Amino acid sequence: MTKSVYYSFLLLCIFTSCSKEHLSKTSISFYHWKSEASFNESYTKAIHTARTDKIYLHYFDITTKGRTNSYNTEVFPTYVVKKVSKEYQDFDIVPVVYITNEVFKIKKLDLVGLSGNITKLIHQISTKHFGREIKEIQIDCDWTQSTRNVYFEFLKTLSTQFDIDVTIRLHQIKFKEETGVPPVKKGTLMVYNIGDLKNKQQNSILENTIVKQYINSKTTYPLQLHIGLPLFSQTVVSNMDDKIKIIKNTERLVLENDIHFKKLNEFNFEIVKDTLYKGFYLSKGYTLKLEELTEAEIIASYKTIKESKLQTNDIIFYHLDEQSLLTIDLKKIIEQL
Repeated sequence: MTKSVYYSFLLLCIFTSCSKEHLSKTSISFYHWKSEASFNESYTKAIHTARTDKIYLHYFDITTKGRTNSYNTEVFPTYVVKKVSKEYQDFDIVPVVYITNEVFKIKKLDLVGLSGNITKLIHQISTKHFGREIKEIQIDCDWTQSTRNVYFEFLKTLSTQFDIDVTIRLHQIKFKEETGVPPVKKGTLMVYNIGDLKNKQQNSILENTIVKQYINSKTTYPLQLHIGLPLFSQTVVSNMDDKIKIIKNTERLVLENDIHFKKLNEFNFEIVKDTLYKGFYLSKGYTLKLEELTEAEIIASYKTIKESKLQTNDIIFYHLDEQSLLTIDLKKIIEQL
């Protein structure tokens, strides 16, 4: 963090009376997961509230084109970050690369070539936007029992170039004997997107009751773990065939005051007349499920993790998004961590 940003933070603390006893002792950072890394007032406020200078910046995805059981399946990057505001040059940046599990189903995948191409692209983006190469990265992949061996070999190859943190899902903690433990020194436990999107009575983003199905007081894991916690909300759209789409954020008041929507209960609405909503054409009979987070649910889930025997330290909030930061009381959460 530059001196100017640091002094601005000190002034903010003075005028908002943020004393040590009101702040979490846990180190906190944020994900940024958009193709254009903008910077605005809500980000500034969140970063100052968390007293952080570390951002996990999504660089790109790696996905496939063609059948994954063939030898000539194309592997390519997508959602590559395009613009990065100059303000991020003041922060400790950790590049994040998401890799679909399908990549590791390819027959005789060229792990050396894949590792080399990812390394090259990370260095190109880091040099272009930050004027330097960055050695600490995060790899995000929801690997399975069938892909674990190939994925783990890939991590070994890539670790010759980077200090790697990998994302870990709750099921990979509970069933570690089947899914295996990645050959790295640290990971990030993603405590969000843990439920069933199609379950009309469940918040698939986060419910402590679901967390407790995977984590208890005796739960262990052989890696040091950061804890990834959500700050976002979403709207789940289901059509007549029960196929779903996800719309970013929720607009409860809009739905409650629009004649095209009928409120079924606190979280579910039915489309009673064809309409356009957020760029989506919604037919009569479709349903919307509002998945909104409360500070209490986030804190309770965090405490469930901390009461286990997992080796946990820092927190990474997902993610820097203006609407999410305006909806959730970040200060209230941090004070109870």
